[in-house]
Amino acid sequence: MKKSLIELKNVSKSFRLESGTDLRVLHSVSLGVGEDEIVAILGPSGSGKSTCLRIMSGLIPASDGEVLCRQQPLDGVNPDVAMVFQSFALFPWETVYTNIALPLASLSLSLSDTKARVKKVIDLVGLEGYEEAYPRELSGGMKQRVGVARALVMERPVLFLDEPFSSLDILTADTLRAEMVKIFLDKKTATRSMVLVTHNIEETVSMARRILIMGTNPGHIRREIINDLPYPRDESTTGFRRMVQQVYASITEALMPDAPAPAEASTALARATPKEPPIETLPNVQMVEMIGLLEAVGDRGGRADIFELAHETGKEFGRTLYLVKAAELLDLVETPKQTVILTDLGGHFVAGDINIRKRMLHELFGLLRIVQMASNLLRKSENLRIPIEELAERVGEWLPTENPHQIVEALVSWGRFAEYFGYNDDAKELYLDVGQETT
Repeated sequence: MKKSLIELKNVSKSFRLESGTDLRVLHSVSLGVGEDEIVAILGPSGSGKSTCLRIMSGLIPASDGEVLCRQQPLDGVNPDVAMVFQSFALFPWETVYTNIALPLASLSLSLSDTKARVKKVIDLVGLEGYEEAYPRELSGGMKQRVGVARALVMERPVLFLDEPFSSLDILTADTLRAEMVKIFLDKKTATRSMVLVTHNIEETVSMARRILIMGTNPGHIRREIINDLPYPRDESTTGFRRMVQQVYASITEALMPDAPAPAEASTALARATPKEPPIETLPNVQMVEMIGLLEAVGDRGGRADIFELAHETGKEFGRTLYLVKAAELLDLVETPKQTVILTDLGGHFVAGDINIRKRMLHELFGLLRIVQMASNLLRKSENLRIPIEELAERVGEWLPTENPHQIVEALVSWGRFAEYFGYNDDAKELYLDVGQETT
């Protein structure tokens, strides 16, 4: 890597939840951004991608570790960074010209210098003729061009892109990606490096030279992949598809590793003391959506490639992985490498009617340890009910690196569908579905 512009050294980040517990979202992250490179930070939702970006930009502090800007400790907002956000964040009452010029007010430039800068970036991103237009007159792609121009006009060496194309249609997004790479390669701006946060694998391969794969629970860098494909990159080439498959495999391994975690050293005491099963983390997905995925696998003969499944069902790859992970928790599928296979239980589930499916979900859901622990809490209460916030506090104790509110949300959603738990939204209480369980 060339001269480093920004570095994170063993950075960790925790947030204090309303319950008073700390949620660790990043653990010991080390990365550098050098000159003349596009770096992509890729990972599933909840892996801390955007948190890394905000720490490097100085918008939030690290809890532990070092943040360096040009080899010096970063204090406050990073002066070398401009950012393009996922949401366009334009002022609706201002014109395109004014929206782009507004950030320059803090630099005390002359009127002529301001006009020269704004005109330059307007030409670069193809906004000529729209200077007097208001955001309401623009398409999503044109609004994001304004967002890009607003970042470029600051003439900062590092441009951060926080999922900037995720809200655009496919064709518009493809066009903007290509134009961003061209702007970077032409060196007609002050931008010397870009950092892209995304969950889109094809986008990553088309733009980035270095790809950092994030793992979860808490967020960490699992792997770095060097992408030496020449620009401009053609998605139809063998090299491009091979790189996409390599990144897909790394993301799959991050969420659903084939190999179990290394076992602790075996001792007589360890052998004599049986270990309790782990407490599961529930993906925050809907059971109806998971059932749809199982049916899609069943339609393919009970076996499907996860990448092809995501593409054919039109779901974002990370979302598909979470749905597969949910089905795997319930022993309805197995996931060797990048394949999802219905188990015997899964095949019986897909073939069954709604009553069979409900009965199976009730039984399989009840086998999860986190469900059993929540049930024990409920049985200890006089009325078989507990406030949802109390449950969230306990989940935070059981799983200190997870977001307890998301897990509780999944517990409620899955539990209601499986007729295991009930939930009263007025009282904000979870209760055992006594006498109503499927038999």
